[in-house]
Amino acid sequence: MAVLAYASRYVIQAVEDFIEFTGLSETSVGFALLSVVTSTPELLVAIFAISAGTPSLSVGDLLGSNVFNVGVVVGVLMLTAGFLKECPQGLDDVADILLLSSVIPLVLVIVKVPTGFIGLGLLSIFAFSVYRQIRTGARSTPKSTPDHSGNNPQKTTNKPLTIFKILFGTLVILVTARFTVSSALEIAAAYSILPIFIGALVVAFGTSLPELSLSIMAVKHGRTHLASANAIGSNLTNLTLVLGIVFLSSFFSPFSVDITPFFEIIAFVLITSLIIWYHITKGGDCRLVGMVLILTYVIFQVVIILG
Repeated sequence: MAVLAYASRYVIQAVEDFIEFTGLSETSVGFALLSVVTSTPELLVAIFAISAGTPSLSVGDLLGSNVFNVGVVVGVLMLTAGFLKECPQGLDDVADILLLSSVIPLVLVIVKVPTGFIGLGLLSIFAFSVYRQIRTGARSTPKSTPDHSGNNPQKTTNKPLTIFKILFGTLVILVTARFTVSSALEIAAAYSILPIFIGALVVAFGTSLPELSLSIMAVKHGRTHLASANAIGSNLTNLTLVLGIVFLSSFFSPFSVDITPFFEIIAFVLITSLIIWYHITKGGDCRLVGMVLILTYVIFQVVIILG
């Protein structure tokens, strides 16, 4: 998981160079691009979990990652920004994404539709959300800073090298994600632990480390819009793109996933989302909100372990 997290951060740094010449806003890049990149571990875990015949491991990972993203990633984001005397900006820009990522788990519990068709619906929601963000968040020109002569030179980036870094880093993520899943399954078998809880606790933490490292780095550089969009956007990416692929695979290898056992995890997804909603609408000391979010995640871990 340590190598996985480092490789993900390596890819993120390469993506930062890549997005410099795209002309997109921080919020659009945070959701449409970075949230997809940082969700690559969850996607690969899902693929390997399906091939191992344990799709429930992936569902537990996705829901557990969402609790981690809001409880820990956004919590640390608020704490860090608060101590720097500037509450994170951009949460209100992704309020609709937060709403969708909160409602989807409830719909999955209530609606009884064949798994494959649910996958098609989730992938459609992801595609529409990305299109909407790119359409509304494009800048006319990439940002640049004037030089001493008063000109605005564009930053020169070695595009082939940047693309190579992204591909190489993704390959390392692929290998480490495979080891993460196989090790998690061995732990579950050795201690008679349900794969659902291994996914929600161990694997979810490891696959969410990229979001955490990116958010801390973004806050230090004053790019809180980017960090907020990535943390919240990753939740929607997990529940639409990744979960959509998991469910869509049932067309080729039929299986069904009962969402009911995940009710406790879904409850904490809603609780952390409500805390963010309260902050967006009422405001307040972001350091206090950050501490409440982190405490909520600690309670979540205790409830899952004791349960």
